[in-house]
Amino acid sequence: MTQRVVLADEGKSPYRIIIPVDAIPSERYAAEEFQKYFERISSVKLPISTDDLPMTSHEIMLGDNKHLYSLGLRVDLNKLGPEGFLLKTLNNHLAVVGGRPRGTLYGVYTLLEEKLGVRWFTPEVEHVPNMTRVEIPPLDEIQKPDLEYREVFWTEMLRNADFAARHRLNGHHYRLTEKHGGRAAVFYPFVHSLNELIPCEICEQHPEFWPMVNGKRVSGYVQRCLSNPELVKTAVERVKKWVEEHPDATIIDVSQNDTGYWCQCPDCKAFDEAEGSPAASLLRFVNIIAESVEKDYPGIRVETLAYQYSRKPPKNLRPRRNVIIRLCSIECCFSHLLENCPSEENKSFRRDIEAWQPVSPLLYVWDYTTNFAHYLQPFPNLEVLQQNVKFFVKHGVKGLFEQGNYSPGGNGEMAPLRAYLLAKLLWNPDTDLKKHVDDFLKGYYGRAMNAVRAYIELLHRKAREKEVHVHIYDPPTSAFLDDEFLEEAEKLFDEAERLADDEEIRFRVQVARLPVWYVKLATNRVKGEERLGLLRRFLEVARRAGVTHISEGLKLDDWVKRMVEE
Repeated sequence: MTQRVVLADEGKSPYRIIIPVDAIPSERYAAEEFQKYFERISSVKLPISTDDLPMTSHEIMLGDNKHLYSLGLRVDLNKLGPEGFLLKTLNNHLAVVGGRPRGTLYGVYTLLEEKLGVRWFTPEVEHVPNMTRVEIPPLDEIQKPDLEYREVFWTEMLRNADFAARHRLNGHHYRLTEKHGGRAAVFYPFVHSLNELIPCEICEQHPEFWPMVNGKRVSGYVQRCLSNPELVKTAVERVKKWVEEHPDATIIDVSQNDTGYWCQCPDCKAFDEAEGSPAASLLRFVNIIAESVEKDYPGIRVETLAYQYSRKPPKNLRPRRNVIIRLCSIECCFSHLLENCPSEENKSFRRDIEAWQPVSPLLYVWDYTTNFAHYLQPFPNLEVLQQNVKFFVKHGVKGLFEQGNYSPGGNGEMAPLRAYLLAKLLWNPDTDLKKHVDDFLKGYYGRAMNAVRAYIELLHRKAREKEVHVHIYDPPTSAFLDDEFLEEAEKLFDEAERLADDEEIRFRVQVARLPVWYVKLATNRVKGEERLGLLRRFLEVARRAGVTHISEGLKLDDWVKRMVEE
């Protein structure tokens, strides 16, 4: 069929929504979501029926629907996987057929967004077009994500499960329920689990479990002696207990603590040196646990980190088939592409991901997308986000965790935009990112969009001109944050506030402006009464926006005390 399908016209529609009589919760929710948004678009509330009723001439069929068979349409759900879907028009019928548990729901969200123009910018800000005539073009397309696990770890995505589902995110930290199709990955614990696996109390009873560093056993927040047979036995038993106590978990994490201090006892050191990396003793330990778990729990996978000292893979030792390696990009430069940045940090990361790719049965990445020492500091990484995600996919990555400002109040530097773009990229790395930027700026900032866009371009241009490598703990004295940048940025935000359509949009502009004021305050660019006045304005906006943290370890109120004392 080549003609467009008219779903509603002048407030009327002959269509009804058909779901399987045995529809799962996410398919019923998909019908409810389509019904709700379609009514907002067209002023028509479509009825929802099941496929045990006779077929009619105009239907929107969701899920593996018996009415599809009457049209001669057969869909191989196995090929779609748990999240893929088909969008297809046939005569006067529209089919959205997805794999279980999330495919049909994701198909409905894609239909609403890509074909009917709905936009979900933040949990509080969305765009739903109003149409007198609702029609869609002929459809016959299949979508399946490249990434099986997608988690944008920004507060803007974390605080509302419906919002995360609408962006087709499926990660561990979202409160996704059956109606959302659940989560693709449920971890226990999440990461840095050695302290939970072999608690300090046990090590106090068995000092040989502590790592040996510089010839002595050291205690505290350190790693463990992973070659000790009794420790290994204890760990295996404890992991099996975790699986029993957490039946919803699909991935058990066995990974290093968030520190150095790995064991260099004769046994650990000899094995690591033979394999050319401290990752060797860790991976051997993880493999033993994974082999033991697989016997009784074949559906469980064991994850570990390739992080800092353990990022380089061993020469010969290989992860077992039920082991996930999660590679971490923490040292990298994020103002340049991971793929070709000349910095030593990025060259080293490229070598490691290229080495893990052919040997890891399943490769995830923990990526970083903000400045963790200064959540509100301008962070010029928007221009590299897409190519970096594509770089990961190109190197066989199947799960991406994009860490940002996850503090309770959120609202880090350009947080709503960055979270929105990351969600789009994790679903489809090849998406038209420029269009998504345009949509967001227009929908979120209204007539102020071009001034905000000019600020974003200014920031990235200054970083390029200064030829800086931007890292996740850089200070606000970075070269690209000079007086010229701050002066130009202030003018652009003055213009943005002047153009703002209403008070709400003006406030969004002011929140976007906080990073400029933050740099001025943190670097003492303004003095005396001017400084106190700027601090008052900064706090008024920040507190109204709900900002709680300046960094991972510093609350806003504590930072204010420092500013006042200086």
